[in-house]
Amino acid sequence: MQLSMKKIILHLLMLLPATGILAQQQNMEDSLREVIRQNRLDTSEVYALVTLSMITKNFDSTRICAEKATALSKALMYKRGEAHSLLATANVKFGEGNIGAAIHNEMEALQIFESLNDYSGIATANLSLQGAYWGGVKDYPKSLSYAYRGFEIAERNNVKGVTIFYGQRLAPLFLAEIGQIYLLMDMLDSALHYTQKCIRYNEQFNHASWGFPFYILATIQRKQGDYNLALENYRLAKILTVQNDIPRDTIQINSGISSLYTNLKLLDSAKYYAVNVLRSWNAESETKNLLEAISNLGQIYKMKGEKDSAIKYIEFKHALEDSIFSEDKRRAVQNIAFNEQVKQHEIESAQAEYKSRLQIFALGGGLLTLILVSGILWRNNRNKQKSYAILEKQKQETELQKTKAESALEKLRSAQSQLIQSEKMASLGELTAGIAHEIQNPLNFVNNFSEVNTELISEIKKEINAGNYPEVEHLANDLEANMEKITQHGKRADAIVKSMLQHSRPSSGQKESTDINALADEYLRLSYHGIRARDKSFNATLHTDFDESIGNINIISQDIGRVLLNIYNNAFQAVAERKREQPVGFDPKVTVSTQKISDRVEIRITDNGNGITEKVVTKIFQPFFTTKPTGEGTGLGLSLSYDIIKAHGGELEVNTSEGEFAEFIVKLPL
Repeated sequence: MQLSMKKIILHLLMLLPATGILAQQQNMEDSLREVIRQNRLDTSEVYALVTLSMITKNFDSTRICAEKATALSKALMYKRGEAHSLLATANVKFGEGNIGAAIHNEMEALQIFESLNDYSGIATANLSLQGAYWGGVKDYPKSLSYAYRGFEIAERNNVKGVTIFYGQRLAPLFLAEIGQIYLLMDMLDSALHYTQKCIRYNEQFNHASWGFPFYILATIQRKQGDYNLALENYRLAKILTVQNDIPRDTIQINSGISSLYTNLKLLDSAKYYAVNVLRSWNAESETKNLLEAISNLGQIYKMKGEKDSAIKYIEFKHALEDSIFSEDKRRAVQNIAFNEQVKQHEIESAQAEYKSRLQIFALGGGLLTLILVSGILWRNNRNKQKSYAILEKQKQETELQKTKAESALEKLRSAQSQLIQSEKMASLGELTAGIAHEIQNPLNFVNNFSEVNTELISEIKKEINAGNYPEVEHLANDLEANMEKITQHGKRADAIVKSMLQHSRPSSGQKESTDINALADEYLRLSYHGIRARDKSFNATLHTDFDESIGNINIISQDIGRVLLNIYNNAFQAVAERKREQPVGFDPKVTVSTQKISDRVEIRITDNGNGITEKVVTKIFQPFFTTKPTGEGTGLGLSLSYDIIKAHGGELEVNTSEGEFAEFIVKLPL
């Protein structure tokens, strides 16, 4: 707990307004005492007292400086200095173990900073409160609320402060603290997310030499069982911490390494680092690291069979926990929260009373106005009656127009449904030609093998009559092999028919596990054979590159099949059109590839046709937009495809270069 508060105070120190007393000098403490000795009784003395309370090692001096800073700020009516003094006082209260009073001081400081619109101060106060709630009473949700709010303010307003820990920005400190809170809550995925975000943030702004985030990352990896990587990051964190001369962070890294070796049952190494923590721990260190080291020693001695030592450290741990997180401290914090609710209620009551008064004044003014205009209203009564009759007539006309509009809307919806069904039937018609070509091959095999089997049966009968049973057996084997091939090709034809029926019937709306590579390949062949059935002279090179690691994904296969068929048909039509325009030297080509990228699957369909013009590409997903001649397209194909992909939680994008190529990208979530 002490370490968290020291972090907060050190950061506050660097956020104070620039003055001569904050110059980075080796004899800063002497310079501060010299400013205080001069007894200037101005704002510079306030900041000298606040700063000295943060850096001095003597606890009594810390308390005296904080009290003097508060008194002088109030005497000068200097609100910003008073807020900083309250945070310094909060640090003293934490040192005394008075958690409730410390949080009360931090809330008062936050209110002052908010009244001054001091974003740097607001962020710092939120940082103090988040540390108090998780370190003082283990109220992690409350701590997270202050951490998130502080990060938002620091990020939005670019709050800066030059410190050896956090570079020039306060935002990564909040990210690290959020990661640590989630780690304490044992929510490792969230902890890992924010810790890595902190590390990336520091790398972005060239502040990657801070060891604390790597300590959190190593602890997460340790809890996940990745001990080798955890040890590597513990060592990196320790190197950075030693380079920056931060002994208190070295203590918590040693406690983490002790836990790691305890998990690995390397008891001597675990004991070495745990004892190192106990020897190095001081009032500035975090009690959670002391508790961790003591708990490890209890486990180490237990595993070694030294029961007396194990019991001693376990009892020591429980006694320390009771002294740190006592019920009295929890009640004190609850009282603070209650007082804040009472204050908020008083503010809301005052606002309600003010609104009530405004309503009374408004009512009085309204009554006066009513009296003044009542005569005019009385004289205009007859005119109003006439106006009412006119309005009633207009109302009837409005109702009539509304009825007509509703009827027209219903007709429009019906027409839209018919158009959508027409688009589906057009798609089915294009698919039918391809299916006919696909089904012809297995049917030919069935017919041919059936004829051969008829001849084999005749031969078998002859050989039986002749008593040549070895030949009969040989012919029977051939007959059996042919029957297997008939069954195989019959099943192939059956599968094609079922695929056609599945495409033609309305979608069930239920997602099912589907081999996306097989689906993409099947509809590519059907589309190609369909266009060749209409134009025997058409030929194109088909190239596929499927990522076999994708496996099955949950989709509505009928709907995704319609999307692929629509895009394939457009691709083949595009290369066919370019072939007609450029009959020599052009080789039509359609490429289909799939790839697993992070948490999604991408299907890329590329053709080397004429591409899409910049004017057209912005409209291709609009309903009823088509570049085809009248009567050859509804303009709904890509619009419906776009809606289907969106309904799957995916995206449909287009990438094109006019005169060179067009590429449609289907992105589906895993």
